[in-house]
Amino acid sequence: MAISDFEKQRQENIQRNKELLRSLNLDSISNSIKKELPSSPSPSTSKRQKRTKISPATSTRESNEPSRRSRRLAGVKVENSEEYAKLQREADAQEEKKKQVEKLKQTRLYGNYHLIDLVTDPKGDLKSGEKVFKKEEHDGIDDRSNGGVDDVKADSAVLDILKDLGAKFSAGDFYDLIRDKVSTTDDDYDLEKKRKEFDDLKLYERFDPLDIKITHQRISAVTFHPATEDRVIAVGDTVGDLGIWAVDSKSESNEDEDEDEPTISIVKPHGKLISRLLTPTAEPTKIFSASYDGSVRSLDLNKLKSSELAYLNDPFVDGDHPLGVSDINVCADNQNILYMTTLSGNFYQHDIRQPFKATAEKSLLRLHDKKIGSFSVSPNKSYQIATASLDRTLKIWDLRNISAANSYWSDYELDNQQSPHCYGSYSSKLSVSCVDWNSDDRLVCNGYDDQIAVFDLTEGEKPVAKWADTYQPNVPAKKKSRRSSPEENEIPVNLTPFTKIRHNCQTGRWVSILKSKWQQAPADGVQKFCISNMNRGIDVYDQKGQILAHLTEEKVGAVPAVVAMHPSQNWCVGGSASGKLYFFE
Repeated sequence: MAISDFEKQRQENIQRNKELLRSLNLDSISNSIKKELPSSPSPSTSKRQKRTKISPATSTRESNEPSRRSRRLAGVKVENSEEYAKLQREADAQEEKKKQVEKLKQTRLYGNYHLIDLVTDPKGDLKSGEKVFKKEEHDGIDDRSNGGVDDVKADSAVLDILKDLGAKFSAGDFYDLIRDKVSTTDDDYDLEKKRKEFDDLKLYERFDPLDIKITHQRISAVTFHPATEDRVIAVGDTVGDLGIWAVDSKSESNEDEDEDEPTISIVKPHGKLISRLLTPTAEPTKIFSASYDGSVRSLDLNKLKSSELAYLNDPFVDGDHPLGVSDINVCADNQNILYMTTLSGNFYQHDIRQPFKATAEKSLLRLHDKKIGSFSVSPNKSYQIATASLDRTLKIWDLRNISAANSYWSDYELDNQQSPHCYGSYSSKLSVSCVDWNSDDRLVCNGYDDQIAVFDLTEGEKPVAKWADTYQPNVPAKKKSRRSSPEENEIPVNLTPFTKIRHNCQTGRWVSILKSKWQQAPADGVQKFCISNMNRGIDVYDQKGQILAHLTEEKVGAVPAVVAMHPSQNWCVGGSASGKLYFFE
């Protein structure tokens, strides 16, 4: 019988597979494996085992029951057992307690506290957490959950140093800051000489920058106290911690110079990000702090107490809805008037001599429809303020003229909404992060468009310098109808910078927003501002836009994103995302 082509192919495949198996020498491997296997018990051994006497009860148990019992095989449901229910209740209670603790960390503090109660441990938790959050139930100091008597003594020693420093400050020590200043013009200084002075600035040598960890999380605000001796730097972070560094003090716990450590104390006065820190020149023993939790607090270095100055909540919404405070300033003419801006684009002012009451609707002014990232008060005309917003604009306002008609530009439909008179605005391609105003009537701002813009608002031919109430073109006599054209409902873009400086401001997610800040009262008479450089440095410019310094060293291990200059001396400090501080002196 003839074999088909398919059968031939099949026979060839079988033969090829046999040759392949033969080449692999599987038979010899199989034999070697058999030799290694243990031999079966001999018949005699088997018989001996059979003759072993075993009781019937033991034989039945070993043959019918496994060595380990399974509730599943036995048909017992673990979920229905009392033991499982108890474990589940304990796990639920622990998880609920953890959630409550995390929630408490993000809430603002009510009332006044001693700083010793707000000291945090290395993990960022309050050492006296139960005492702070349940004040009425804990009156002692030694009942801390995360520390004992030794910890309290160590924390108190650091705070006592701050108290001694606070007692040395008085308003008279900063007379040059308080009095009306007449600054010299930039034409009166030698640019090259000033640059050489900044070239001599070096990183603080007493401690390694890696040892100057002043907060637990990313630094979001920094201020340099105006004292020139017994210097103090205060820093806030993204979780509400406030770090205070007594720069020139030595920790009493380390008498050996070789083991000297920075005199740093970290407290937690807020539940969320600290947006701004400042020291009022009239009260040098205090540090004001603003936070996204809606509160503004005052830390007294002399009394070692933290007091609440204000708390902003939304009056147009039922319940307690805090308005995150994005920036604060004090009035130049009256240091008791506190100015505040919010994440919702509002402006509020409060006399700190009076007890703070609930946020009044008519007192909550509308300046922008989006977040105000920063604002500044004119040092020469305290009724003028400049604001920088997420809506990509910089605006200048006059607080003397407040009415509902001035809010014609807003998209918010609120009958009792009011706004100050707006002189005009500057428009950017992207959001404007900050604005600052110096005593020579120059404005500086920067944002995500990678530009530093400097404005000249001095007296002259520039129309914006006239500051007339009727300066703004096409200001409507009354609030325009929503039927009006968009052009009629827009604030005019009439502010033009006289210079722009290219600067990388792309900080991303893990680096704080870069903000340019003027030196408050330069002792050398040269107006200058500083801003962080993404190449791990700090840049300093004069008010003409000329660069004076680029401060950097190999030890600067991260971007010092949040920067500040000493109010009068040419010292610069910058804070990083890891809570480290870089101080150039």
